[in-house]
Amino acid sequence: MNDLEKQLGGNFYRCHRGYLVNMAHIAEYENDSISLSNGENIFMAKERYNEFVKEYMRYLRNGGTAGV
Repeated sequence: MNDLEKQLGGNFYRCHRGYLVNMAHIAEYENDSISLSNGENIFMAKERYNEFVKEYMRYLRNGGTAGV
């Protein structure tokens, strides 16, 4: 999973040990889950929530692209 995460780059976020989420498809999020634009809900590890919010806000500020 680590290799895949590196290959996909900054538009994806590892919200749980088994999930990589494409930030372009996030509809909403809560402290324990992320809802995608297709209606699926993905679990988020509670210890990753604060980091996720920072990364997602950075993603949105950059116009939907990963920052450098």
